[in-house]
Amino acid sequence: MKTLAAAILLARLVLPLSAAEDLLMGSVVKSDKWTMDRVKDREIFEGNVSFRNPRYTLKADHALYLRPDQTWDMNGSVYILRRFDNGSRVEVNCDKAVYLEDLEEATLKRGALPVTMRYAGPDGRILRGRADETFAQNRLGLMAFKGAFALSTENLDMYSQNGLYSKSEDTFLMYDSTPMAAGTRQGFDFAINSEKIKFFNGSRDIKFYNRVTGWVKDVKASTGSLPEQRNETLPGSTGTE
Repeated sequence: MKTLAAAILLARLVLPLSAAEDLLMGSVVKSDKWTMDRVKDREIFEGNVSFRNPRYTLKADHALYLRPDQTWDMNGSVYILRRFDNGSRVEVNCDKAVYLEDLEEATLKRGALPVTMRYAGPDGRILRGRADETFAQNRLGLMAFKGAFALSTENLDMYSQNGLYSKSEDTFLMYDSTPMAAGTRQGFDFAINSEKIKFFNGSRDIKFYNRVTGWVKDVKASTGSLPEQRNETLPGSTGTE
């Protein structure tokens, strides 16, 4: 049961707390070693920590639970997969993960490789992301991305230093270090910089805000410049892909 509890809380790094009861059904839990440290009031899980059921797959090399702080500290090839009833799925990879039970907050950090996510929608469309660090606030429905943030769809790549995802709006705001978007949309090739970029996950719309510069090229290879000091929506980018 202790190892099962570890797996449940590992899932909560990126999943709603209401999922705990669902996690208990049809579960297979494994780990090489479990140690209870009563002096320091902590539990240590070591070696091939894994949890599986029809909805979740979770893995880590090492997990530490600090009882006084109600904090989970996991590191080493942390992997989280969540499957949804509509056929969509989310995968997350990172080197280190810290979860605060009381605050329902999670921090995911990179190691040799960045924190990565892959979302496959029910329609088969893919959204990929990466950052040096991700901070999730479950109660607020927010997820902040810090350092070398990037988002990619099938035909669009976006880059910035930092980013913020809002669950209520289902949008990604990209800012700092002159955000850039490049790709192909409805017959247009483009590469555009601006002070901020907002990506609408559902519709795949993309908007540029302030000091917009770059180029847009149609299939006939004609070019045009974008005006500065305006909020712009990329031509051909306001519909679905």
